[in-house]
Amino acid sequence: MSDRTIDPPLTPPPEPVTEPLPPARNPRDPARVAVVGLFVIALLFTLYFGRDVLLPIMLALIMSLLLRPCVRGLYRLGLPEALGAAVVVITVFGAGLGAIYTLATPATEWVNRMPRVVHELEFKLGDIREGIERAREASRQIEQMASDRNGTAREVVVRGPSLAEQVLHQAEAVIANVVILQVLLYFFLARGRQSLEALIGTMSDVDDRVHYAMVAATVQQNIAAYLATITVINIGLGLATTLAMWLWGVPNAALWGTLAGLINYVPFIGPAVMTAVLFLVSALTFDGGAHILGPPLTFVALTMMEGNFMTPMIVGRRLALNPIAVFVSILFWGWMWGIPGALLAVPILAILKILFDAHEPLKPIGALLG
Repeated sequence: MSDRTIDPPLTPPPEPVTEPLPPARNPRDPARVAVVGLFVIALLFTLYFGRDVLLPIMLALIMSLLLRPCVRGLYRLGLPEALGAAVVVITVFGAGLGAIYTLATPATEWVNRMPRVVHELEFKLGDIREGIERAREASRQIEQMASDRNGTAREVVVRGPSLAEQVLHQAEAVIANVVILQVLLYFFLARGRQSLEALIGTMSDVDDRVHYAMVAATVQQNIAAYLATITVINIGLGLATTLAMWLWGVPNAALWGTLAGLINYVPFIGPAVMTAVLFLVSALTFDGGAHILGPPLTFVALTMMEGNFMTPMIVGRRLALNPIAVFVSILFWGWMWGIPGALLAVPILAILKILFDAHEPLKPIGALLG
């Protein structure tokens, strides 16, 4: 008989015992949560379906926060607020019209070149085009087989408005929105301070009046400083991009520099789109690989320098926003209001952060935003 001992059979380790989670000290009232959820849903529907009215109001409000120091400076020089607001509005929109007039010719040239641009892209990207054509041909054969199996398919053609009618309709809408924006901006600059003071004066509690007056002053000062700083940074980026594109020999360098400065108001997404645009322009302009990659890589270097060094150094910790919140805000407002919504996403987020920080129950949300 062997002295070898028989090991006991292996048994699985016991399941870890987890303590039950302690109940919440302050449980939420389900009825209150439901009411808040319904309010949020109603607010989203209002923002989406009322964008034609709400978008000019929000744009005029944010522009008034940016331009309010100019009106205040003219008032210190002896100009009444109503007249100062008119001077500021006329100057801003006059400068905008001048820029559009200056850049209209090169922009029109690129629009007129689009058919030739498409042809050149197809020639330079021949392999990709052949793959797309093969995929289309396979899809066409599958549709033909399905049509033969199910009988003769009936084709329905829906005729919509012509291209000229669509362009005319869009032009009319843009002109109407610009006029509405001018009127709203003037009234916000001329009468905004008096209207806000009258609204705060209706509060019976003195502490409430002082609190909301301080909140309004904080929003005005911080947002105005933030927007002015970002505007100066974007102007610098536009000038640097113009100079870089001119040195590389890219045609219409001023057009791409202006576009780079405008699109940089949309963090993350704007520079990525501008890099793709410069790559396409370089691919259509140059033949060598170094020349094609040079302009977009130069712009990437400029945006990295601006985003990692210039903006943090100049802006500092003023309204330091959570990058995740910024990206989600751009996606949300871009979905709600399109390109104008994406441009307004960061200022709206900054205003919400200030308002949340000023109210005790909403401070956790403000801390989450930045």
